[in-house]
Parts: sequence; structure tokens; C-alpha cells
Amino acid sequence: MAKILIIGYGDIGSTLAQNLLNDGHQVSAIKRTEQTNDTSVKIIQLDVSKAEEVEAFKFNVDQIVYILSPNGRDISGYQAVFEQGVDHVLSACKKQCPEVSITFVSSTRVYGQQQGEWLDETSPTEPTDQRGKILLAAENKFLAFNDQTSLVRFSGIYGRSNYFLNQLKAGEAIQKEPPYYTNRIHRDDCIAVLCFIINKKINGEAMVGVYLATDHEPATRWQVACYLAEIYGMDGPKPLTLDEMAKANKRLQNKRLTAAGYVFKYKTYQQGYKATIDEQA
Repeated sequence: MAKILIIGYGDIGSTLAQNLLNDGHQVSAIKRTEQTNDTSVKIIQLDVSKAEEVEAFKFNVDQIVYILSPNGRDISGYQAVFEQGVDHVLSACKKQCPEVSITFVSSTRVYGQQQGEWLDETSPTEPTDQRGKILLAAENKFLAFNDQTSLVRFSGIYGRSNYFLNQLKAGEAIQKEPPYYTNRIHRDDCIAVLCFIINKKINGEAMVGVYLATDHEPATRWQVACYLAEIYGMDGPKPLTLDEMAKANKRLQNKRLTAAGYVFKYKTYQQGYKATIDEQA
């Protein structure tokens, strides 16, 4: 059994906490707002952007999972979570538990490539927007903290919300040419990946460094939209053709994660979206 602290108790964090409890671990969680639902997880209401609150907290744990999301899309929200919050947590950990094992949940936003390139964990990280730069700086702080840190870069998470389906229902045109590549991971695999890494580390295996968490099949927006239209019995999407120099995004690989032994529940977007429909039936 390990003592695990989850910083961030949203959809992914709360389900992760319950899964870790089921694995026999002692789990607590930090949440910005008051917890109203009954839960067997010990919830601490705390704002990591406030130094005095973090300094007063006792980090008596074996592992920390930092999975906070910004409270809004403005830059100040990103800074509160990934600049101030990270600085405050690492400062407290340096004083109280410098050898603690940390898993930081990041995003593939740290990659700036936009011409359909195939990328992995060794590819250059040169984000083009401020949010990506803030995330990358946070990654580097965690990696520099100690040699027990894991970074997990999730691609687009789906499973309870469906961006493409909403576009189809709204009758929006979907980019067909040039191809615009998309990468995704089902929320169930997000949670399972984190459990996999945490339990591996508890068992003494070196799951440190950077891991890309994305399914096996990058696909274009057009491919995904056509598949959703088919399985939902809707009219096909309206094609959108842009200039041949338009952005094509990137294609991501998960070889490091699968080489470590992780087996995806949903290897492709077809499997994941089909399962979502079956759950709704």
C-alpha cells in the first residue's frame, strides 16, 4: 500500500482516486472548491496558487499526481495552475519530501509541429502559443526536481463529450483537404495509464521521464467525422477545402508506453466511439 496524493479532483482525478483505492492504496486529494459528494477519498480544500495554503499543508505521502486543469481558458488561469501552483507545490515538497515520486499530467500542446509530422517523446518541443510554453516550463521544473518524476502528455481526451459529434449536429463543415490530423485517447485509457505508471513505480520499476499517452491510430478530422456520421446514422459531413499550405497538425506515437507494458483498452477511435454509443444505448 502507498500513500498517494492527487492534486486535482475533476473527472479524471476523481475516477483515478477511486481506482487507486480499489487497488488498496491510501488516497487523498486536493480540490480548489468544497467537496459536496460523499466519497471515501480524503478531500482537502486548498488553492495551490496561494503559497500560504500550500506551505501549511503536510505532504506526508509516497506519490503525488499533479492533474490540475486551469479554471478557464485565459492565460491567468494557466499561470495559476502551471506557474504559481507548480512553484508552490515543488517548494513545499523540497522542504518536506524531496524524494517523493511525482507524476505530472501535461499535454501534447507542448509540441509546435503543424505539418503532419510523426512525433514521439524525443521530438523537439517548441510550442507556438503561450499556453504551450507555460506547460513546457512546468514540465521542466518537475523533471529538474528529482529523478522520480514522470510526465504524461495526453492527446485529445474523449469519452463523455464529443466535439466532432457536436460539429456534425451543428452542420459545420469539416476540413477534408488538406488532411488535418487528430490524436486522441479515451478517458478510460487516461485513467488506466496513470494507474499503470503509479503502480509500476510502487513496485520499484523505473517509470520516469516522458510518456506520450495517445491511441494507436491518428486520424484526420474528415475520417473521424465520417465514421461518427455513419455509426450515429446521420448525414455525412460537409467537406471544407483550405489552401494547400494550411496547417495539418501532427501525428503522435505511443511506443514508449506500450513498450513498458501498457495495453490500451481502446486502441483506435473506432473502438472508443463505438463503446461510447453502446454505453448510451
